[in-house]
Amino acid sequence: MGCVKKWTHQLARIGWLFFLLWAGSIGTAEAPPGRGIPPASWDALNPQASQPAWFGPVSTQTGWKTFSWRAPLRPPVGESRLALTLVFRETSGGFARVIWQEPGKSITLCGNLYEHAANLHQRTLLLDRATIAGAGQIIVESTGTEPVLERVDLSWVEPLVLAAGWAAWPGYYLSPSGKIFPAEDLQDGGHRAPSDEDKGAVMDAVLDAGPLKIEPQSAVRFATPIAGQPFCGRLEAEVAGLIPGETPWVWINGRALAGVAAECPGLDDPGYRTEPNGRTIEYGGWRKIWAFVPAGCLKGGENQIDVQLPSTAEGITLRNLRLQVFFGQAAAPASPPAQASAPAAKDLKIKSSLGPRLRTGLSSDAPVVGLRQE
Repeated sequence: MGCVKKWTHQLARIGWLFFLLWAGSIGTAEAPPGRGIPPASWDALNPQASQPAWFGPVSTQTGWKTFSWRAPLRPPVGESRLALTLVFRETSGGFARVIWQEPGKSITLCGNLYEHAANLHQRTLLLDRATIAGAGQIIVESTGTEPVLERVDLSWVEPLVLAAGWAAWPGYYLSPSGKIFPAEDLQDGGHRAPSDEDKGAVMDAVLDAGPLKIEPQSAVRFATPIAGQPFCGRLEAEVAGLIPGETPWVWINGRALAGVAAECPGLDDPGYRTEPNGRTIEYGGWRKIWAFVPAGCLKGGENQIDVQLPSTAEGITLRNLRLQVFFGQAAAPASPPAQASAPAAKDLKIKSSLGPRLRTGLSSDAPVVGLRQE
């Protein structure tokens, strides 16, 4: 009996020893790459804010018809990559390039930030350690003598692929504010041309790759023929310049769609800016819009999709307009509800987009969406 008690006490001591070792390891375990390195943020409205030791100080210089923004960078130890987000105001006919400069080396990270999509815009670049191996400086050079940068955010990150598949190559990345970036958008090469995707009973077709300017009270019509009998659908596009809280009006074959939704990034997203009057909020950057197309809107043959902005909205740029079509049976499809705030289709002043820039079919020159009912 005494032997049993002795072993019990020894096991208890061993158990406590393992517990103390485990508890101590919590505080000493190595943090994931990029974790624990404080981010840096420079804002034109508050340029003297305190910064982490690895960043700054920022300086500016006006040259002959140029303006330069410079920020010294001392990369911390590790393999984390740098996510560089720049919010800026585009100038007409100019350019803004991003350069990494260190002793004996100068690399152009982005030849031109401008996409001519909106006055207020943003771009994010993902820089690896092969590019920024040691101490140096980030330089943004722009044409004109006025500054274009509104805000710069820098974070050391270890990106994880959010979704990757044969149709989603090379994957997507998720930002802390909830935005999803295609991997190619984080490089200087820019946006990859979209393509059609066959998803079994669903056809996902590109109606217009864009970019296309849409002005208020001047609708743009997209036409697409559909082979077979469609049941319902879904519209998706990317827009820049859309005022937060506003959504475009969309009609399918003269019927207004209800429930057009616009992506709303978290308020910590650097793209949100307040105008000098302090009452108007702007957003710079691409956002997605979606709309469900109820049964009875689409038809076999030619379909017309009209997009218009409310009178209170400013002009926007639209790209990557896609239509997903589901082919099925419906005995008596109900009429879709009308969007109350949208004007009647007969009042539209249609401005056709320049040329039938339709990208339909599956890797072919077929003029129709080539998915038929089996």
